[in-house]
Amino acid sequence: MRISTAAYFQTGLNSINRQQSDLMHVFQQVSSGRRMITPADDPLGAAQSLTLAQSQSMNSRFSENRQVAMRNLGEEENVLMSLIPQVNGAKTRLLEAINGTLSDTDREVLASVFEEMRDSIANLANSQDASGQYIFSGSKGTTQPFLQNTDGSYSYQGDESGRNIQVDQTRQLSGSDNGSDVFLRATPGSLVFLTSGDNNTGAGIIGGVSISDTNAASQVQSIGIEVATDGTLNITTTLSADPNNPTTVAGVVYDPSVPVLNLGNGLAVSLTGDLQPDDTFELKNSSTLAGSGELNILNTLNDVVNALRLKVDANPENRATLHNVANRAMQHMDLTYDNILTVRASVGTRMNEVEALTHVGSMQALHLTSEISRIEDLDYYAASTQLQMRTSALEAAAIAFKKIQSTNLFAINARG
Repeated sequence: MRISTAAYFQTGLNSINRQQSDLMHVFQQVSSGRRMITPADDPLGAAQSLTLAQSQSMNSRFSENRQVAMRNLGEEENVLMSLIPQVNGAKTRLLEAINGTLSDTDREVLASVFEEMRDSIANLANSQDASGQYIFSGSKGTTQPFLQNTDGSYSYQGDESGRNIQVDQTRQLSGSDNGSDVFLRATPGSLVFLTSGDNNTGAGIIGGVSISDTNAASQVQSIGIEVATDGTLNITTTLSADPNNPTTVAGVVYDPSVPVLNLGNGLAVSLTGDLQPDDTFELKNSSTLAGSGELNILNTLNDVVNALRLKVDANPENRATLHNVANRAMQHMDLTYDNILTVRASVGTRMNEVEALTHVGSMQALHLTSEISRIEDLDYYAASTQLQMRTSALEAAAIAFKKIQSTNLFAINARG
């Protein structure tokens, strides 16, 4: 077979170009530090690298979410820590309010103190985070949670939703608690009855509730006590199982010398003082009042302020009203205090979980970075060897071409 001079030259040129291309590829690898310049270099490795990069990006996003969650929970915990002494201080002041040695003037001063406490707690309940969102408004971050109405009472304007944050691929965590869960409920699982009897004409005082049978008492929704015209009591009990059909026991004898009144269903209550016909007293299971204004601590403090401003001196009815309001307020303070501690414990638990997830996320980020480096990064020892080998191959190709192109008839004759 005859080989033309053009074929000689084209073959040599192709060989040199191929060696130059291979050498250039190695140069690109060395200069970039990456083993794969294009996906064609390692299709499987390129696919694995893309998957790992996506996982790394998601892990980075979760890490940022965890920082937001930790900041939000920390801000909420600070507010709850400030609320605890406020609520505890209000209870201490309530004991002072029913001190029989105080005069009307003293109670007026004390009413101003309770106003300050109410305003301070309202301010904390309406706290905002660093981004200007209200902490306790649920999902309505721009809505002030507690607004004061024209009559002085407070109403909750937020909702009962949480602000869930995706802190891990399979975990959403609430970054704050809504105001209803903090200020308008009893601690889940607790059994607390709130008493009332402040709109009466007599001097009857209803006090603490004692529970002898928690199973029976937990079925009670409310108990109403009404004084009949003959001085006996009509006791109406509403059970949670059948709230539309309350049962009434009439003609219960009231003995002022016996301070504890047995109500049945494992419940008894302190009832003292001079009762008048049509006077009414009530016990309500706090678990049935969740989310209602009756469990709003701000409204309870309003009631205390109004009761302290009554003219109590030489007025047994007003004194009884003050005692009834104070007794209910102390029950409510205990309930709110326990619930705030429960919410704070929940916040602490979530913060611990975020810290644990942060540690796991850091370890995962390290692992992903290591795997991506294993797939993408260049082995400089192997690359240096390849660089030397490709350089030698290019030089050999050039020498070979020079040898071949010199083997023509004229060159042979010239040498001969």
